[in-house]
Amino acid sequence: MSLNQPHIRPLVRGKARQSVEFGAKLSASYFDGYVFLDHISWDNFNESADLKTQVEGFKNDTGYYPESVHVDKIYRTRENRAWCKKRGIKMSGPPLGRPPANVSKEQKRQAN
Repeated sequence: MSLNQPHIRPLVRGKARQSVEFGAKLSASYFDGYVFLDHISWDNFNESADLKTQVEGFKNDTGYYPESVHVDKIYRTRENRAWCKKRGIKMSGPPLGRPPANVSKEQKRQAN
């Protein structure tokens, strides 16, 4: 906690390396050389719920859905994957489920 910045609160993340972090959590998007701050909060929240709002905001600004979204693991939920697939949006990352047994190094690299 900070006496000078009382709005800064500890965020219990449950990560092995660092279980508590300090500062704001945010969701940002990148388009045409610009980074947009879509959501910022000093409280803990699940970022995966922001994907639909961010993509719809992109569509409202540009008139079309993005060809692809590049996200980390927390965004790749079944619900978000299905939502993107329905709109023809490619989502980065490996597919859900057990990986195939015989995969070349190049295929592994392309999946990530």
